[in-house]
Amino acid sequence: MSNQALATTLEMFPEANCREQISAQEAAPLAPPRLELPKPRLKPVERKQLLMRTVDVEQLVGEDHPVRAIWEFVGRLDLSAYYRDIEAVQGVAGRSAWDPQLLISLWV
Repeated sequence: MSNQALATTLEMFPEANCREQISAQEAAPLAPPRLELPKPRLKPVERKQLLMRTVDVEQLVGEDHPVRAIWEFVGRLDLSAYYRDIEAVQGVAGRSAWDPQLLISLWV
């Protein structure tokens, strides 16, 4: 606000001491409106995890356990149709897909 406009305002309204209000408005420019962004989807943090260690999964199951036969059986199947439908590919950002051999073995 120019000095002339301020003087005119004070002449029209002498009872209002608006000099402080006007100078405060001039000093503080209006901030641009903040856009509300969607909240990010995050994996929860497991703070009560007691132990983190390396595990050899092959040693968790005995040599003669039936799950080994299921894994071998599913490994011999033609799963190319399942692999063809996977959209996560090498060299492109995104989460890796679960191996169809694992999922079918769990289902069987």
